[in-house]
Amino acid sequence: MKRTRLIEARKNAGLSLRQLAQQLGISKSLVVSIENCRCNPSWEVAQRLERFFGIPAGELLAISRDEPEPGGE
Repeated sequence: MKRTRLIEARKNAGLSLRQLAQQLGISKSLVVSIENCRCNPSWEVAQRLERFFGIPAGELLAISRDEPEPGGE
């Protein structure tokens, strides 16, 4: 599972993991963990993401499955 909307927003902004981390004032490893659903961001970090990208945190942090649901197309 990944947070594909967050990954897309970062890539569309032309930012590396390190660059986004610097913009948000967090570590690169935390960005990786958030994108890969290994942890949830604090409320403060979620708000920074929302302000930075101009996208509601709920959309940015929605979890997408890597594989389609069984029986789904």
